[in-house]
Amino acid sequence: MKMRKKRPLRRSIACGCFLFIAVLCLALSVLNYFDQRASLYARYQFYITDLLRYMDRRIDDADMIRCIETGEESQIYRQTLRFADEIMNTHKIHYLYIEKPLNLNETENVMCVLSAEDDYNRYLDSEGNLYLGWISDNEYSTESVKRLFAIMEQDEIVFYENKTTWGYDYTGSLPLKDAAGKSYAVLSVDVDITEIYSELLTHMLKNFVLIVCMGLLLTVSFLDWIRHNVTEPIQQLEKSVVDYAARSHGQRNVEAFKFEAPEIRSNNEVRALSEAITQMTEDMQGYVSEFLSAEEKAKSMRELADQMSELAVADTLTGIRNKNAFALEIGKLERELQDDRGLHFALGMVDLNYLKRLNDTYGHEKGDDALRRTSRLLCKVFSHSQVFRVGGDEFAVILRAYDYQHAESLQNQFMSQITPDPFAEEEPWDHISASIGIALYDPSTDSTVDEVLKRADQIMYEQKKKMKAIRTDTVSPNRPDQEEAASSTDEPAGDS
Repeated sequence: MKMRKKRPLRRSIACGCFLFIAVLCLALSVLNYFDQRASLYARYQFYITDLLRYMDRRIDDADMIRCIETGEESQIYRQTLRFADEIMNTHKIHYLYIEKPLNLNETENVMCVLSAEDDYNRYLDSEGNLYLGWISDNEYSTESVKRLFAIMEQDEIVFYENKTTWGYDYTGSLPLKDAAGKSYAVLSVDVDITEIYSELLTHMLKNFVLIVCMGLLLTVSFLDWIRHNVTEPIQQLEKSVVDYAARSHGQRNVEAFKFEAPEIRSNNEVRALSEAITQMTEDMQGYVSEFLSAEEKAKSMRELADQMSELAVADTLTGIRNKNAFALEIGKLERELQDDRGLHFALGMVDLNYLKRLNDTYGHEKGDDALRRTSRLLCKVFSHSQVFRVGGDEFAVILRAYDYQHAESLQNQFMSQITPDPFAEEEPWDHISASIGIALYDPSTDSTVDEVLKRADQIMYEQKKKMKAIRTDTVSPNRPDQEEAASSTDEPAGDS
């Protein structure tokens, strides 16, 4: 499995902190900007409201309506104009004026009713001053005129930002109404807000720098605390766990499962985690120890069972397999034969002659020597086959493959090393006299393994009779002991 690139926890926390501070600074700066803007606008609204109410109280609505209708300035109108000029000279405003929307045409859509000026523009540079009855050319857009008509339908002051050819203002407009409550014009005060945005920007930058400095100081302090209490303990714990995993992988040594816990001074969840891992590895060490102990016991039991199983099928005298093993192999061979009638195998039966006489004459030790010598000869001749001791002086051989193909030559090889009369020799126990019969499985006549076994046994006894006849013919009349020896072969086979 492909390993993902590790991202250090400390770096992730630092990046998260700096990103959080950046977003926080931006958010606080924006909020501060709009808060300051709203605060400034509120002060301007309060200021403009006072001026509009103050000016409204000095206006004679009936006289102002006559001046609008006649286009001529009255004495009251000129007094009102001078009062408006005083406001312009004594207050920080951009314009104070009264205007009347006429229509929604693109030109000649607004009439000037009153326009206040400061002393300089009124008396020294009066060119461009507006007068009663002045009709706009293209100074007012259709949207601006629509707004004036909408204001005339209101009862309270309307505030809005107004960008015109004269500048960028924050305007408060109050509809002027006659005695019947019908609007006839709009009284407006403009305050230049160009400097407001400059002030707001300066204030926002100052606050941004202050927030960034405080954020950086807080971040550095927080990261230092995180380093001592979280990241460094976690790194130490990670190193210990990785070393433990590498050291214990594939190990069967219980000591390899010992966890070297790091020294963690912080009294928090990381320390608790380290203690939990330590306890878990100690428990695991105990479990592994118990498991290995149980495994060793199970291995010993299996070895003991194997030894007992081997003893159950092994002949203690000769070391070859015994009658139980032979019965198991015959059963297995029988099952194979049921599945495959074209099986190739042969069975051999061997009987050791003169065993009882050896035991009675020279003792059981010499008889045992003869049995061991016979088993060694059988294992040597039939080296590719299974050899069994199935009785006191009886042996069996199961021939397969090579030995099956050379059964006749192997039988002759065995018989070539047989002594017909071992008692004619000086040490009869060192000479083997045995009869052998080998029967090959014939699928046309044999339906079971037992039938092959019986034929082999029959062949063996027929050979025993032939050997008896030969020994009888060679017995001399003046050697009664030989007659006794010859007759002894008809006795039942004795056990060693």
